[in-house]
Amino acid sequence: MTELEKADVGEFIFRPSTRSEDAITLTWKAWKKHFVHIDIQEIDKLPGQAIGQRLMISNEQYDNLREIVERYIIPCNRLIREVTTSAKWSDCDKWEDLEQQLKDEKASDKGRIPYRFAILPQY
Repeated sequence: MTELEKADVGEFIFRPSTRSEDAITLTWKAWKKHFVHIDIQEIDKLPGQAIGQRLMISNEQYDNLREIVERYIIPCNRLIREVTTSAKWSDCDKWEDLEQQLKDEKASDKGRIPYRFAILPQY
């Protein structure tokens, strides 16, 4: 976590899971101080083998860690970039700040229904 706190948004690490010997945890820096921990189940792990022959995230199967990066992390990073570059994006740390932005937008145009995207720590 210490390494990722200093890293850019979108960076990630694979590490041993604290829950099981047949699992890996993928920790991904989704946004500034927001980290996502993803459990990866190792299937068909042979004795002495460093990693299972198949890897599972939920119901999705992957053959190796590179495939997880290509099919899971890269698309997630792309979605975060799309959202955070949207005109409707608000980089707020508090619900109250977001709420005030929406109230200000509504006050400036009563016929409009304002909306915003944000990543808030409490959610």
